[in-house]
Amino acid sequence: MLSKIYLGILVLSLIVMSFFVFYSWSWLQSIGLPATAAAGYEYHAGLAWPLLWITTIGLLTLGNAVLWVTNRSWAMWVTLVYFAAMIVIRLFWLEQSYFAFRKANNLSDGSFALGPFVAVILIVVVAAIVFFDQFIIVRLRQKMYPPVEEVVTEPIEQ
Repeated sequence: MLSKIYLGILVLSLIVMSFFVFYSWSWLQSIGLPATAAAGYEYHAGLAWPLLWITTIGLLTLGNAVLWVTNRSWAMWVTLVYFAAMIVIRLFWLEQSYFAFRKANNLSDGSFALGPFVAVILIVVVAAIVFFDQFIIVRLRQKMYPPVEEVVTEPIEQ
């Protein structure tokens, strides 16, 4: 049952984050004033950041519960894949599109975007967090529920 709740929240998170990615991207396709389009993009993309962190933390918490109950860590690693996919979409594609939009409309004087580097660092850091979180939960579960050792007795010879 907990796995189904996790999957439902994952699907809901994907839908909401996909909406924000699409809506932010649609501002870059606007035919209005470039400054207004940039402000709209920044506003909606800015809403997506905290939402990404909240959903990732929520999914990781549910992943911990799934690991505790079932002794399987698939939910924690699916959370990492979710986070990594959203970060790649956001920082490799969406932010690069925004950078090109600003440059094409003379709204920026920068010639270099740090998005891809930040994306790689964030993914590595979150992967390390997931790994150590899994390690801690597995160790705590082993201490709470130690494996049952079978007692083998040898037959008594008479």
